[in-house]
Amino acid sequence: MKKSIKLSALLATLLLTGNAFAANEGYANNQSGSPVVKNGYGECWRLPTTYDKARDGLVECGDREAAKPAPAPAPAPKPAPAPVVVAPKPQIVIKTVSLSAEGLFGFNSAQIVAGNQQLEALVSSLKADKLLKSVAVEGHTDYLGSDKYNQALSQKRADAVKDYFVAAGVPADKVTAVGKGESEAKLTAECTAKKFKKRADLIACLASDRRFDVTVETAKEVQQ
Repeated sequence: MKKSIKLSALLATLLLTGNAFAANEGYANNQSGSPVVKNGYGECWRLPTTYDKARDGLVECGDREAAKPAPAPAPAPKPAPAPVVVAPKPQIVIKTVSLSAEGLFGFNSAQIVAGNQQLEALVSSLKADKLLKSVAVEGHTDYLGSDKYNQALSQKRADAVKDYFVAAGVPADKVTAVGKGESEAKLTAECTAKKFKKRADLIACLASDRRFDVTVETAKEVQQ
């Protein structure tokens, strides 16, 4: 009777062992193949085997580490901030151009003579200036003649230059004209001291006093 019990137990062990290798090699399994048979302490029933439990064993039995979760994907790089574009800041520029009345007007005349290259060059630059603020025309004469006459002549000539600019396309609201007469004549003392015998020589000496000062206020863009 005892021999029959031992044979039955041995047969059961062999059947259990066969199932273990079929389902979880190296462990005693139920016939269903899962779960692994464990003792009263919750330990897996390991069977003798040559297979690598550290590599192929069961995690629940403590023979192999659980697979580590895949690392989270690196966050997408943040787009580079758009470059800050600083608009050029306009800087006020004031310049004065002196034009001789010689070749522009006849002596004692306020009629502009056509074809003056200096005047044409100035007109072209004013028309092309998109940042033009203002144009101030000042007419000047020499000391010859009365103050009243020189004042009137300088004003007429200044007005003639202004009208010329406007007719060429310079905005009328940006152009002003004023006559200074002989108030800013610079060569009076120098030329009278020479005591010219001929009036023509004195007139020639005073030529630089018969002029126009054109003050242009504009702007240029300066990158910050």
